[in-house]
Amino acid sequence: TAFARLGAVNVRLTGGEPLLRQDLPQLVERLAAVPAVRDISLTTNGLLLGPHAEALRRAGLKRVTVSLDTLRADRFKTLTRSAHHADVLAGISAAAHAGFAPLKINAVVLRGYNDDELADLVTFARGVPAEVRFIEYMDVGGATQWSMEQVVSRDEILDRLSAHFGAARARVSASGAARPAEEFVLPDGTPFGIIASTTAPFCR
Repeated sequence: TAFARLGAVNVRLTGGEPLLRQDLPQLVERLAAVPAVRDISLTTNGLLLGPHAEALRRAGLKRVTVSLDTLRADRFKTLTRSAHHADVLAGISAAAHAGFAPLKINAVVLRGYNDDELADLVTFARGVPAEVRFIEYMDVGGATQWSMEQVVSRDEILDRLSAHFGAARARVSASGAARPAEEFVLPDGTPFGIIASTTAPFCR
């Protein structure tokens, strides 16, 4: 309430993993009851989303972003050491059925890991329906074994998708607000985004 009075009217629940909080629907309901709050969104790894999507929607959650770097269970297990890839896919499906729109999927692109899945991720997202946002792999202060050689740049992502689907064109954000993701649309109208966190840092 104090922040809303100062003009912070959009609330994003992120983490860590916010769905580990067992009373998350109740928290969303309390946030939605603050008169000045206009938008409540959630960023999640999707593992626990399936059973809670409907309750979160009813509580007043407006938007959901799910992290999904690969459509392959074996690759998912290698990167996350988790065998619950199917739970993430089920969570995405549940969010779509609950009526979250736009539903977004964040995919960090790593060369040699999932950079051969760019077109597959776009096709998957289109079928959900959701909008995929590709994120350049970035250094996080030594927390990962990062190297520039693993980065698939914004320009390369655009080139690969345009070669597969036809030339993508830039799209102006509907809200007109500054966002970290550049938005694009394919010739058939499918939208996607790119966050060029390494080659064109947005933090400035």
